[in-house]
Amino acid sequence: MKSGHERHLLQREQVADLLQIPDTDLQWLVNTRQLKGIWIQGNQQFDSSEVYQLIDSYKRTQSRRLKKL
Repeated sequence: MKSGHERHLLQREQVADLLQIPDTDLQWLVNTRQLKGIWIQGNQQFDSSEVYQLIDSYKRTQSRRLKKL
């Protein structure tokens, strides 16, 4: 994998911790289709590759913003 992370499923709480956001913000990412949840036995899980891609995307955006300053 390009990001160097092994692909696996992450629990909702793990994703919120990785992104350092409250559950309401995580739900907003799901509602706006920036992250797609997978329901397995009543638990929402997320593909780690999508989570790490989102993190990388936000880092690139932040880097571009800082360069403009």
